[in-house]
Amino acid sequence: MTDEVTVGIPRTARASRSASIWKFVAPINLALLAFVLFFAGLRLARPRTVFYYTEGPVLGSLAALEASGDVTSLYPADGWTDPPTVLTLYPPVYFVLAAAIDQGAGTAGTLFGLRLLSAAALAGVVGLLTWQGIRRRVPASWLLAIGASALLTPGVYSVVAGAQPDSLALLWSWAGIWAALRLVESPSDGAGRVPWLVAGVTFLLAFFTKQSFIAAPVAFTIALFLARRRRAALTFAAVFAVAALGGVALLDQVSAGGFLANTVGALTGSTGLANLRSTLAESGPAQWTLLALVVGVAVTGRLRPGFPELYLLGSAALHTTAMLKTGSSVNYLLEPTFALLLLAIVRSPAREPGAGAAKPATSPFLAPGLAIGLALALLVVTGRAAWREATTARGWMASDTGARVSEFRGHPLTDAFFFPAVLEHGERPWLNDPFAFGVLEETGRWDPAPLVADLDARRVPFALTLVHPGPAPVPAGVGSKELVMAYFWRSRPVWGALNRAYRLVGEGPVYVWLPAEADR
Repeated sequence: MTDEVTVGIPRTARASRSASIWKFVAPINLALLAFVLFFAGLRLARPRTVFYYTEGPVLGSLAALEASGDVTSLYPADGWTDPPTVLTLYPPVYFVLAAAIDQGAGTAGTLFGLRLLSAAALAGVVGLLTWQGIRRRVPASWLLAIGASALLTPGVYSVVAGAQPDSLALLWSWAGIWAALRLVESPSDGAGRVPWLVAGVTFLLAFFTKQSFIAAPVAFTIALFLARRRRAALTFAAVFAVAALGGVALLDQVSAGGFLANTVGALTGSTGLANLRSTLAESGPAQWTLLALVVGVAVTGRLRPGFPELYLLGSAALHTTAMLKTGSSVNYLLEPTFALLLLAIVRSPAREPGAGAAKPATSPFLAPGLAIGLALALLVVTGRAAWREATTARGWMASDTGARVSEFRGHPLTDAFFFPAVLEHGERPWLNDPFAFGVLEETGRWDPAPLVADLDARRVPFALTLVHPGPAPVPAGVGSKELVMAYFWRSRPVWGALNRAYRLVGEGPVYVWLPAEADR
């Protein structure tokens, strides 16, 4: 009898309910995969086109690594006085793995390896999210609702398959979170040593992929303290801190101080509330409202000071600080988004084993209809965002101005957006992240004198920017936190040299400066 009935419910009824659950879970899996594959394919098909402006600096860093094969070349310590002036903002894990992909695929000098790694990482995070929900018997309707509402936020779809380290850092974090949840929820230390090792190693990998991903290990340590497991908390915190700080010190030493100069250098400017406001405005507040409402309903009455709550608060605080310091970038919202989803999964009402209502009388077309509808919505939203950025580059390359600068010799001065075109010609640019170098100049950490000398001597073949330099240099008292991307181009030394020795010959969406003699 026990083989046929569990808790008074026949096996056939349980199988029927299981099939019904999967009917609702399958659409979100299908839609998520379609979403990732679509955007990944779109970007992988154009490995020489920048879709997201910070892909340029990332590609510049990877090119430096692939050219020398030495990790220390990622972090120059010479003050960026000679081209290429590449500022590597992130630790080395993402670049090392992307270089390995490029070596195997023969795609060095392009965005292919970086984007393939990011696409696979986000697909892995989506898989862990869905598996966590199924493991915890979360009702399929909640899983569908929270997943769909999250993917419609720019903080997620804008970095899908983009050359950004965030997705890989998030995957490492979520692998550690799996182990951390098991350790926090298990009595005493009976979970064994493997979860501790997994949590420690993957949290370290996340930190050395992008340094802002430290909320998870901090939340884990605090959660252990709240569970009165102080010895375990202190041991984990001490080992993690020694490993993380020791790794930073080692990287800084072997790069002769270049590691900290690069990864911290662009964060030395003053805080600007304008940065935070612009980021939140670009993140689609209406979409975030939908996500917050769905999660709020799912966790009503179930919140407590545990690991998911601490992780969400810590992640939101860290990335809000990053937005205040470094400017508008919706990729800072990626980890808080998935921290919110983790909270919804862990605290949502679970389906008791063997419990539940009878199979709902729904149309057999409901599940595939939801999948198709969600996938189409994602295609429309993300497709518009991608093509809007790609069109700018295509229009410039096809224009008369683009043809005039297609053959050049020397070191061009370019925005990050045009870095792949520079690599394709085999030249070395003077600039690939005007915001970062604007901050460094403002704070006295970068001297533009060598660049100004080259501009005055007209040794720079041309300059390209998506930002109009304006009719005058930066007014007194105005800094990079107000002008963001325009600050570098309007800084008094650069703006003065451009206007003395060059003429603006292209007018939006790409602004092109050629040596004055070439336009006579």
